[in-house]
Amino acid sequence: MSTRTQKAPAPPPSEASQALSLLDERILALIIGHTPLAKVLDTMCAEIERHYSGMLCSVLLLEADGVTLRPGAAPSLPEEYNQAIDGVKIGPSVGSCGTAIYRKQAVVVSDIANDPLWADFRDHALRQGLRACWSTPIPAQDGSMLGTFAIYYREPRTPDAEHLRLIAHATHLVALAIERDRDKTELRAAEDRYRTLVERLPAITYVAELGADGPWHYVSPQIGSILGFSPKEWLAEPMNWLNHIHSEDREIALAAEKRFIETQEMFQAEYRMFARDGRVLWFRDEGVMLQGAADDRRPLMQGVLYDITEHKRLEEQLHHSQKLEAVGQLAGGVAHDFNNLLMVIQAHNERLRGRLAAGDPAHKDAEEIERAVTRATALTQQLLTFSRRQVLQLRAIELNGILSEVTKMLHRLIPVSIELKISLNASPDRIKADPGQVEQVLMNLAVNARDAMPQGGQLVIETKNVELYEAQAGEQSRIPRGKYVVLTVSDNGIGMSGELLGRIFEPFFTTKKPGKGTGLGLAIVYGVIKQTGGWITTRSEPGRGTTFDIYFPPAVEGDSGPESKAKAGGKSRISESRLATASAARGTETILLVEDQDGIRDLVGEFLRKSGYRVLSAADGNEALQMAEEQKGPIDLLLTDVVMPNLGGRELALRLTEPRPQMKVLFMSGYPDHGTWSSELVDDSASVLQKPFALETLARKVRVLLDN
Repeated sequence: MSTRTQKAPAPPPSEASQALSLLDERILALIIGHTPLAKVLDTMCAEIERHYSGMLCSVLLLEADGVTLRPGAAPSLPEEYNQAIDGVKIGPSVGSCGTAIYRKQAVVVSDIANDPLWADFRDHALRQGLRACWSTPIPAQDGSMLGTFAIYYREPRTPDAEHLRLIAHATHLVALAIERDRDKTELRAAEDRYRTLVERLPAITYVAELGADGPWHYVSPQIGSILGFSPKEWLAEPMNWLNHIHSEDREIALAAEKRFIETQEMFQAEYRMFARDGRVLWFRDEGVMLQGAADDRRPLMQGVLYDITEHKRLEEQLHHSQKLEAVGQLAGGVAHDFNNLLMVIQAHNERLRGRLAAGDPAHKDAEEIERAVTRATALTQQLLTFSRRQVLQLRAIELNGILSEVTKMLHRLIPVSIELKISLNASPDRIKADPGQVEQVLMNLAVNARDAMPQGGQLVIETKNVELYEAQAGEQSRIPRGKYVVLTVSDNGIGMSGELLGRIFEPFFTTKKPGKGTGLGLAIVYGVIKQTGGWITTRSEPGRGTTFDIYFPPAVEGDSGPESKAKAGGKSRISESRLATASAARGTETILLVEDQDGIRDLVGEFLRKSGYRVLSAADGNEALQMAEEQKGPIDLLLTDVVMPNLGGRELALRLTEPRPQMKVLFMSGYPDHGTWSSELVDDSASVLQKPFALETLARKVRVLLDN
């Protein structure tokens, strides 16, 4: 083959111009017609090669990394050569194409056999009979590089003016085709991303005309999984939106739309809608105005319907819990003051009764006062059980055993018109609970069931072991997954509506006639179950009865008996047998009495002095500290209330026992939740006396502590 460089023959100018015009027409038509990029580039190369004899065209596309070239079109180049240059990296000496895009300027190599730019690729080109290569970088509108357009010849060649004109023209067409294709690809990718995002949102997106009867133009597929309608069904009826809004909330939605039209600000509203199956769901609706249509249609809005049913349920639960907590705090405070009053009443009554002979007519009145104090104390305990401030005697127990004992009592409470059906699990796990409180729960639920079946019916009580998995947890009122022992109490009585069902655990709420119920029964049940660490769920429908499911966590190894500290009321609880046998003999020790209630302080102080003790009385912790500092002799016992202004009983005991380690401590408490702090009492000699208490009980406990 001759190595002499020759000028390539060019067609007559008129013919060349006509060829370029036809090329423009053909390629632009393909681009406008959304023809795939590969076909556009192949067609252009083929058209150019048809008009210029011996010319071989090639388009290399630059990858997103900005350095790698891939074949875009080369219909006449040998396949082996195309494969050899596929993936080549641009650089300062990478043939014509790699160097052109690296330099960002045209590179003309008239003879591959002699040009140093082809040192690494020369053998590939010469083996395929390629001798000349003119390459031009293809710039995008923003100045970045898209690839290269190259012309090969099988003999050494140098471009003339017509060739340069062709190259410039072809490069421009290729740039148009590549950018149009990339725009389409990016648009398609953006649309796909948007569609994927919209269709994966846990919400319904829509486009609709404004107005209550405005037709919806689009609704996302989530309407099927959330409301139960297919998009086609929903779009077919313009009134679907308004018709499925809860009648009580339609004015809310329409008022929000009116504000939206007037202000052009974001549409925002919360309302309920009926699903296809009748369920009532809460939604938060947010939307924005879209560009109005060219015709006379109403303005369009694009919005999102968020299903906030679960959020509303949790919000209601929070409000309910806050309300119960507030009432519980009130109950705890009332119980403290009430117990102090009962303490005064009981102490005065005890003194009065001690002065009366057994046959005195007033003695019977004193006994009635004693019984009233006992009943009032029981009522206080009920309030505290509801508020979860009652100290429970937690131990590992067999639920079946408790149920068997309660059943004996239930037969006396339930009329013969009600069938009592007991179904016990053969071997239920043990639970950690207070046996007396579990009995109270069973009795309260059974009595409620009885009252719900005035004409008779069936009361079913059953136990079973269950295990809740993660998928089930949401169906069980957010009960954590795990193993439980379930106690179920169900009846087929009058049942309740959803509104009533949401209030049944509120204290003093009752549907019974005045004088027929206190409204504390289910509140106590709720308090006991929560304090035990369990969960309670309810199911009810009017006319179809009510079911209570109570989930008790199973007892773990080591929960074999009663807790010795918190529930016992002190680190070293004095047994009832020792108290019963303790002598109430007179004593001579020194007792520091600290009580902010004047009536109690005077009564207790007088009683202890009459019992022979030397009593120092203080109204609060600060006064007690001053007395102790002035006291030269020993203080044998600190008898102090727990909750006092300025300085509480526990802090006082800690400060006094440090210099007097032999001093005994006896707390008095009107709050029965001393279990929350009694495990941190000063030392093993400390104990707790729950108000109201009998003065004789105080005398025995003081004596036992001092003699211990």
